[in-house]
Amino acid sequence: MEALLEKEGNVESWNDERMDELSRRMDAGFVGVKEEVNRRSNEEAARSQRFEAKVETEFHRFTDRLDKLFYIQLLFLVSLAVALMTDQA
Repeated sequence: MEALLEKEGNVESWNDERMDELSRRMDAGFVGVKEEVNRRSNEEAARSQRFEAKVETEFHRFTDRLDKLFYIQLLFLVSLAVALMTDQA
């Protein structure tokens, strides 16, 4: 009987050691996963900033072209108005 009780104490000690080892492994694994997630998050943030900068550049080019089109139309209308006012028909 005493042999069984002694063996049970050894098994409990062994289980505690295994659980501690498993806990340490899981903690190390979660730290690795957290670092990987942070790295990917930083890469996505950088990619997003580059995309936004490119979109902003293209948008400025587009608005500049619209401004030029507006000025051309305004110049045409002003010249048409002057031509109509000075017509002596």
